[in-house]
Amino acid sequence: MPSMTVATPADVAVGHDGRAGLICQTKGSHKPAPKLVMTITPSKIKIPDNSKHGTRLATIAVSWSNGAPFTGKVSLTRNPGRICQLTGMEVQLGRDTTKADDYTTSVCTVTATE
Repeated sequence: MPSMTVATPADVAVGHDGRAGLICQTKGSHKPAPKLVMTITPSKIKIPDNSKHGTRLATIAVSWSNGAPFTGKVSLTRNPGRICQLTGMEVQLGRDTTKADDYTTSVCTVTATE
């Protein structure tokens, strides 16, 4: 069976203005920038070698640490062998799998940007 890990990059934390760092407010106080939080469930899966294109592999949830709604874009930024496809907030199998995929590991990377 091939296996796949859906990974998120370590640097997805950005400020609501698109830059990392502190946001200055009046009266000289500083508040940490909210962080973008992405959850992919499940994060690791095993795919049978007879799975069909479009099979759901994982779901994606994105939110800001301060509760503000996420209005940005989610995309696949690494997709070896086109094993994954993104449909809405789902990672799906991008192609049929075969016995040739046995004992292979693919890591698809999903990135959220504001």
